[in-house]
Amino acid sequence: MSDPNLAVQRQILDLHDTLESLRKAGVPPLYLPYAPRALNPSAGSATLGEFPQPWSALILAFYVTVFVGAPNDGTNFWAITLTDAAGTTLASVNTSAISANVWTRLVDVTITQPPTTNPILIVTANLTLAPGVIYVVPSVALLRTGN
Repeated sequence: MSDPNLAVQRQILDLHDTLESLRKAGVPPLYLPYAPRALNPSAGSATLGEFPQPWSALILAFYVTVFVGAPNDGTNFWAITLTDAAGTTLASVNTSAISANVWTRLVDVTITQPPTTNPILIVTANLTLAPGVIYVVPSVALLRTGN
């Protein structure tokens, strides 16, 4: 019987080696076009928009530039989430540690990869208690892995 932790560690090392070889090869990431569904600013929880995913890909990072009106703190804040078509959370950031009334870039690189057949990536914003309105400008960096 094999140790599942050892298998996971091997998979992580293999993924690291693959990403490192791509980085050294100078393969630039692609950025998907964003189709907004809701106009900025958002004052309530909503689906903000989608990124089409026309081919299988390895998502490298979920970037979100935000501007949150006051109040925004550890109690009143926003969570911005990237999900696949099935509703599985792939990446998420929140505004609890940033200052209000300032444009700020947030990033999540701990991505749960979607299935290779996933057709769309969905961006949602959910509020906790009563933060100020939010302006959201998202982007997704990825490497194309198939057709």
